[in-house]
Amino acid sequence: MANPTTKKTVNLTKISAAFNEAVAKHPKLCDQLINPKTDWSWLELMQKHVNDVSAPPYYGENIFLEEFAEAMNAYRMGDKAHCIQELAQCGAVILRMMEYVEGI
Repeated sequence: MANPTTKKTVNLTKISAAFNEAVAKHPKLCDQLINPKTDWSWLELMQKHVNDVSAPPYYGENIFLEEFAEAMNAYRMGDKAHCIQELAQCGAVILRMMEYVEGI
């Protein structure tokens, strides 16, 4: 079995390469981070759904979407530090999802 630290390093390298390719292809990410017309009512539903699940099976998509929604909500509320923290958690979930996919 591969060393988890080595797998994480390999996946971070893949993410870094994808980041560099994306910046080269699209130097400007976006005009705004969020669309002011977005209906965020799904945020509460997602958080309730994820928080109500206290037993397996757990789904990576739900965890990722909940972290992403928290990040966007923090940004909407002007809490940039919390937004960055939640985006970092999104990155952590993505790394774990990559490990899951590699393991199946």
